[in-house]
Amino acid sequence: MKFSFVNKKDAKSEEIKEKLINKVKCSIDEQNPDVVVTIGGDGTVLDAVCKYVDQLETILFVTIHTGNLGFYTEFLPKDIDLIGDLLKNGNTVYHTYPLLELKINHNKYYGLNEVTLFHNRHLLETDVYINDEFLMQTRSNGVCISTPTGSTAYNKSLGGAVMDHEVEAFQLTLIAPFETINTRMISPIVLSKGNKITIMPLTENVEVSYDRNYLQRIDLKEIEITLSNKKVKFVKNRGHSLTSKLKDKFIG
Repeated sequence: MKFSFVNKKDAKSEEIKEKLINKVKCSIDEQNPDVVVTIGGDGTVLDAVCKYVDQLETILFVTIHTGNLGFYTEFLPKDIDLIGDLLKNGNTVYHTYPLLELKINHNKYYGLNEVTLFHNRHLLETDVYINDEFLMQTRSNGVCISTPTGSTAYNKSLGGAVMDHEVEAFQLTLIAPFETINTRMISPIVLSKGNKITIMPLTENVEVSYDRNYLQRIDLKEIEITLSNKKVKFVKNRGHSLTSKLKDKFIG
């Protein structure tokens, strides 16, 4: 079994990396790994998924938490022996989460958390279509489209719905919508897999982010967002339910 590591460069994360290498006796192959181990927080996980986005069908991700908010991270540093045993015995159970697919100017990009459209200096005006049918015109600080796993990230801070991570759906949430008597908007909107959101900016120099990546001031006529067939597989820690994660991260 071939491994690759994507980790924070702090001493604690490097120490965990070395312990796991010694435990599993793994060979390192950063180009074509079978298992990608992330050591850090959710940002580290997003970086790893971006790095291997074209190889997701053949890769298992093992996520170890040493960062800040760790919603994707299934294991703690104390679980090194458990992780080693799971990988050596092949007795793994995993979560499967979909990515967003966005099409811009005939190019495709993918995001595990969310896609965000915004303008740095003034309100963003857009026309929003669902399945090519006009829904509404928006005036806001931006538009966020998130996956079920991304629903607990930026989307949550915008007042979007927290979604069950096993649901095959995605949602649109407006960022600080500016409503008047003549401008009514709906937010959030949750759509099942198979639907398509098309956003046509009426504002120039729109910026787009997908997870931790940015497309700055692009010539954007429209952007299409769907729930992709691409999925990422995270080895599951059977002791961590969605409810326990929500309580641990947000309620205490």
